[in-house]
Amino acid sequence: MSILHTVNTSPFQTLALQQCLSLLNEVDTLLLIEDAVIASQAKHSFVLELTKLSEQGRLKVLSSDLSARGIENTIGDKCSYNDFVTLVTEHKSQMAW
Repeated sequence: MSILHTVNTSPFQTLALQQCLSLLNEVDTLLLIEDAVIASQAKHSFVLELTKLSEQGRLKVLSSDLSARGIENTIGDKCSYNDFVTLVTEHKSQMAW
């Protein structure tokens, strides 16, 4: 069963990203939203794990949140709100962190 995990806090603020990554399985997808989009371009201790997810096409980054913060992602695929809705329908469940 695939799960869409959404993280909304910066890896520099909370342990949400770390905890999420520890529970992801091989069919889950991670979507970074709100302040969590910072993880798609910043240097932090989870960059290797996120890079691996990105290479597998399982890391998504909400493009409007990137724009709102004036940053560009270096890993992960940008997605729109329409893409977000599609991701929700493609997964059996969703878990917000």
